[in-house]
Amino acid sequence: MLRFPNDDVCLDVIFQQRYGKEEFCPSCAAKTKFHRVKKRKCYACQQCGHHLYPLSGTVMERSTTPLTLWFYAIYEFSTTKNGISAKELQRKLGVTYKTAWRMGHKIRELMNDKEEVSLSGIIEIDESLIGGKAKGGKRGWGAEKKTCLFGMMERGGKVKTMPVENRKKETLLPLIKDSIEAGSTVNSDEYKGYNSLGQEGYNHKTVIHSKYQWAQEDAYTNGIEGYWSNLKKSIFGTHTWVAPKHLQNYLNEFDFRHNHRNGCQMFEEILSRL
Repeated sequence: MLRFPNDDVCLDVIFQQRYGKEEFCPSCAAKTKFHRVKKRKCYACQQCGHHLYPLSGTVMERSTTPLTLWFYAIYEFSTTKNGISAKELQRKLGVTYKTAWRMGHKIRELMNDKEEVSLSGIIEIDESLIGGKAKGGKRGWGAEKKTCLFGMMERGGKVKTMPVENRKKETLLPLIKDSIEAGSTVNSDEYKGYNSLGQEGYNHKTVIHSKYQWAQEDAYTNGIEGYWSNLKKSIFGTHTWVAPKHLQNYLNEFDFRHNHRNGCQMFEEILSRL
């Protein structure tokens, strides 16, 4: 609050971040400077008057919520360990639930690392189920009201998780090839959908969980399994329930927090993505 006391300061930070290096006007092409237009969220070229809108194309575009509240919400997301629910954000910001819910999802969009994450070295892969309990019916794989998750974790490094339609080989193999560098060591359980990984250029190692084998020298999947456990406890503890269509947004948030856990100012990183 000391650093960002009002909307003018927040807007100037966003402008400097997006257009601070602009020396020439995109309209008149003259070398110029841009000055803030009073009572409007824009800056004007001193030569031709062309306007630049720093919020255009950002998650804050067309939002009537004060920028100070947006910045504070980003701060909350960057400092919490287990996420923050829309109701908690509503209480802290003093906005409506609908506004808090929308802000939360917009900020989670900024925390999407999926396109940037490439994994190498020793990778642990695993699938899991998430969702509510259903009375009767099949348990485990094939149960109703469950969403299948697939995760890849670089040992000591980054993680990449996503919801998938199923855990068939045809579904998982393209995801593995897109995210894990050829030649890497891939550790998995004995699920037969991974049997062809060796033919795809990976050093494939397995542990047989059905025989209570949890580790065989450096072959184990304890890291990704622990991540599933922490993820589910965080989601159920903080949000209680997450709709399947929004699940990827929440996975982005938790993956981001894990991937930037060391030596990174998460607030600055999220802000740089506006």
